[in-house]
Amino acid sequence: MKQGKLIAIEGADKAGKHTQVMNILEYLRSKNIPSETLDFPQYNSYFGRFIKNYLNGEFGPTRSLPAEYTMLPYALDRQQHQPQIKQWLQDGKWVILDRYTYSNAFSIAKTPKPEWNKRIEFLEDLEFNQLGIIKPDWNIYLYVNPQVSFDMRNQNLKAYQNGKPDIHESDFQLLKDVSDVYLRIAETHRNWTVVDEMKTDGTRLTIPQVFDKTKIVIDNMLSKTR
Repeated sequence: MKQGKLIAIEGADKAGKHTQVMNILEYLRSKNIPSETLDFPQYNSYFGRFIKNYLNGEFGPTRSLPAEYTMLPYALDRQQHQPQIKQWLQDGKWVILDRYTYSNAFSIAKTPKPEWNKRIEFLEDLEFNQLGIIKPDWNIYLYVNPQVSFDMRNQNLKAYQNGKPDIHESDFQLLKDVSDVYLRIAETHRNWTVVDEMKTDGTRLTIPQVFDKTKIVIDNMLSKTR
């Protein structure tokens, strides 16, 4: 049996990650390719509860906390779910994740730009080397203008948010810097694709148009596994 593939869908808040994950799953299953999904963080897990409290501001402003410390609960949450992901991959399934290792871009983004490369290296060492988190075969970054994310901050709120945006969604500069961190990672890593959701007139592509771009990545991966 062939080993499955691990694909991480990354992006800022309101980028439509969950929608595209579901589209990819439907597409793969239409081709009789077994597939599974998880989204991170898992807010009801042991470490997910720490994350909920952090995002609701219970530990203070995000910029007052060291990047290495805010990375940890997210990384440990992912580590707890590695046995399941590993089993799926061994069973030949494709695993499509709604956020993964590089969603810790927010921790990098709150540090000075000259330190970003060093923080990216720290993140990769922490998750892939120290915690043994499985590396994605491919990462797809759904780019939206940070202003779009900020303007939508009051929409589709999650249960943990208690009716208001969390401390990340409420910080426009952080959203902008997170976008720049993602783009830097994508530019310097080979297994990344940026899917630009913005039209030249500043409006967004439709969901099917975004999937048309995303599907190109999936089709390329499928062609290499035949």
